[in-house]
Amino acid sequence: MGKFLDILTTMEIWKNSQSLSLATFMVGGILLSGCSISTSTDYEKELLTFKKNRITYLKSRSGYLNLVGLHWIAEGKSQFGSDSGNEFVFPKEFPANFGSVTKKGDRFIFNFRETVLLDSAEKISNFSFSTEALDHTFSWHSYQWFVIKRGENYAIRLKDFENPDMDPKFEIPYYPIDVSWKIKGSFEAYPPGKNRTISNIFGHPIEQPAIGIVSFLVGGEPFSLEAHMEGSKRTIIFMDGTTGNETYSGGRELYFDAPDGDGNVIVDFNKAFNFPCAFNAFTTCPVPPPINRLKINI
Repeated sequence: MGKFLDILTTMEIWKNSQSLSLATFMVGGILLSGCSISTSTDYEKELLTFKKNRITYLKSRSGYLNLVGLHWIAEGKSQFGSDSGNEFVFPKEFPANFGSVTKKGDRFIFNFRETVLLDSAEKISNFSFSTEALDHTFSWHSYQWFVIKRGENYAIRLKDFENPDMDPKFEIPYYPIDVSWKIKGSFEAYPPGKNRTISNIFGHPIEQPAIGIVSFLVGGEPFSLEAHMEGSKRTIIFMDGTTGNETYSGGRELYFDAPDGDGNVIVDFNKAFNFPCAFNAFTTCPVPPPINRLKINI
């Protein structure tokens, strides 16, 4: 994979005014439909902190710029290493035949031909764990990998903390702040325990805890988006009229705070951001549900 493209996220400017892509993914951000207006110093500082934190996270060990592999695990045995004859082809720094993973029902069995570190501590050459214990990691030199679950599917996610594709000068260009996209809305909660099923970009069914509907006005016209919980964060994933043209083709995401006592919420599209798939091909992003596909340009 070549050098990472500059990531264009919320209010982010298209570079060279043309469509950019990484693998089969389009990268984009929100293109404003109006002029920017003056904002308070406090709000400017808030957004500056948001932007800095985003860059810090993307560059961190837990971020997405260091991903270098994604390998879906089938039942049975799969070999991995740098040789192209393996089921899972690892980067060229690995031995030709480095090891294997065997899935037997609800268990994974890893065998390695060289010593690796388990959970960054214990030296091992083999290890077995259940599908309910996916918090283990394996390390070898600058690489780390672990098993992730998406729906009922499992994959090896591979990271390189010295990934040469990570640009140390990586930045995100933004359009000027427009406070008209910081919108007051209302939140109508669903009954507790409601779930929804959506798909990720691989077509895997993904279940999410749906928590309610956020309603708001744009230019006097009413719109609504369904919210869900992403860990501890109230989250909206959405598409709009710019999706696939001026913005990332997979849609965008934003977080919002808990409603006040009257059910009011703030939906700040200045803080919307692209899914990781916009800048790394080894990701497993969700596809916004039909209810969250707006016909306006945001």
